[in-house]
Amino acid sequence: MALPKKGTRGITVGEQRYRWVISPAAKGLLALTIQHNEGIGQLIRVYVKSDVNDFWAEFPHVQHLDIRVIKPADVAVIIEEAIKLGWQPDKKGAPLSFDFIGSTLVKKGDT
Repeated sequence: MALPKKGTRGITVGEQRYRWVISPAAKGLLALTIQHNEGIGQLIRVYVKSDVNDFWAEFPHVQHLDIRVIKPADVAVIIEEAIKLGWQPDKKGAPLSFDFIGSTLVKKGDT
């Protein structure tokens, strides 16, 4: 399944171009989906703990929320680490799932 170009952001890591999008996965959890720009390779889905979607619902009582925001620099680090952990962005394959804990990428099932 390819990511649509509309609504995704582009990033270049090394000499390769990728597309990425962030969406809510569950309460307190974001899903970052990344694919090679060509759209034919393996997807990765990275789950990040964050209450950023609850911010306005809880405002002004937001002290207890984990307001983690995914920045392009985070996406670049995630891409580099995912490749080291076996992601093959230019080859077809089943999507891979990871957790992003702090600044560490952990393959689902390895925790």
